[in-house]
Amino acid sequence: MSIIEKEGLVLSASNGFYSLECDGSKYICRCGTKIRKTDGRILAGDRVIFRDNGDGKGFIVSLVPRRNSLVRPPVANIDLLAMVVAPKDPMPYLYNIDLLTVIATKYNIECAVIITKSDLEDCSEIRRIYEKTPFKVVETSSRMGLGADNVKELLKGKVCVLCGASGVGKSTLINTVFPHLDLETGELSEKISRGKNTTRVTELFPLGDNTYLADTPGFSAVNTELYCAIEHGELYTLFPEFAEYTADCRYTDCTHTKETECGVAKAVEKGLISSERQESYKKLYTELKNINRYK
Repeated sequence: MSIIEKEGLVLSASNGFYSLECDGSKYICRCGTKIRKTDGRILAGDRVIFRDNGDGKGFIVSLVPRRNSLVRPPVANIDLLAMVVAPKDPMPYLYNIDLLTVIATKYNIECAVIITKSDLEDCSEIRRIYEKTPFKVVETSSRMGLGADNVKELLKGKVCVLCGASGVGKSTLINTVFPHLDLETGELSEKISRGKNTTRVTELFPLGDNTYLADTPGFSAVNTELYCAIEHGELYTLFPEFAEYTADCRYTDCTHTKETECGVAKAVEKGLISSERQESYKKLYTELKNINRYK
């Protein structure tokens, strides 16, 4: 029997075995040491070329070049990073949200903000802050059944990572948006609710419509390695709502932190950019400048 080479999507990787999906079928593959030494660790979300043995098993022969990847959680080729936040219990920590959007923007990952528990508290402040950015904002209430279709449309056709503090309702949101998954969603919800210190394999769950969700329980921590790779001088480009106003700065080397006649500062005064985002920018700029100084 001839061995056929195909392209597959890595759903999970554990102990030298890789679960792949290709044309709706699942395969368990091994990978040669040479590939791992050349390309490094193969991650969930990677696309690979593999030899189909014809019995549901195969052998990975090459790694398709990645568009992006994260170290924590270890996922490749991410299309969407969605910050799941609640208006209270727990209160949103805007600095962490903004830091995650910076990392995502740096690595060409689409950002969105999904607000949960909208029936319990006014969400207008969160909307005010992030509707001034290019990021999509979706308001939901799992208890009231609101916003599920909008979330489903947001995730459709993408490899997605949902992140947020414990207690914001990620697992409840997933159950509401994808109720037809039954046991599979229940399994995912159970895993997501585990403690953030539990070490597990990152896995992509197929949700239909070419949509995949990375199982990242308790993921709210910052990917420090990627963060430290950002230069403080480029930070303003990672706040995309600044772009329209930087040309109005008097000084070509304006840092948008304290200069007079700064176009970004004027936009904040006019309410075109949220002051909360500006404060996050200033804090991040100072931290990155100190990190860059000792590289």
